[in-house]
Amino acid sequence: MYLFINPIGSICYHAEQNILDLINGAKEDIRFRFIPLLNMNSVQDVMELNEKSQNNLAARNKLVTDIYHASLDFKAALFQGKKRGRRFLLNIQKQMEDSKNRYTDEIAIQAAMESGLDEEMFIHDRNSEFTAKSFMQDQKTAAEMNVEHHPTVVLFNVEGYDCGIAMDACKSYHVLQEIFAGEKPKDLVEKDCGCQSQMNSFLKSNRTPLKIQIDSNNY
Repeated sequence: MYLFINPIGSICYHAEQNILDLINGAKEDIRFRFIPLLNMNSVQDVMELNEKSQNNLAARNKLVTDIYHASLDFKAALFQGKKRGRRFLLNIQKQMEDSKNRYTDEIAIQAAMESGLDEEMFIHDRNSEFTAKSFMQDQKTAAEMNVEHHPTVVLFNVEGYDCGIAMDACKSYHVLQEIFAGEKPKDLVEKDCGCQSQMNSFLKSNRTPLKIQIDSNNY
């Protein structure tokens, strides 16, 4: 399972907490990754959520810079262990939610200390070329999976599906509950993808997941 997130977003913060709770209670072992996402569509989504004009270049540049640096810091934290990395991610998101301030070095260092990271190693890694390349690889993964918005959850090996499926993480809680409990999801509705036979053939040979929406009558 992959969850594509905004590393400083409050919506993603709550989605991550919900998914971690589901994983902890799942019957089967679930391999999962939280992946920072930064592209034109994801930035536009955040601008609209914060009621910022799309023509406000200063606000857009600030947002892109904050997400980029927070993403690198999250990647650097992950180098010291997945659990510590996830704690770091939740920590910076909680600080951003509480303070409503710009992402800063002070927030990053405080989160690193509270997450049990080696501060010297973290500072080195957050500025390293390897960390930047790792972030770019994440963006390549998102592009391969055709993920453009966050939070998006992508799952593979789901009963009844021969390919991966992608869902809005905020709207899919009950569906994820069913999947993680080992049940076949009942209320997934495939979006119109054109010729379904050709699409299924394409999906089986590529990493692009099938787009899924949740039945709004039930949720």
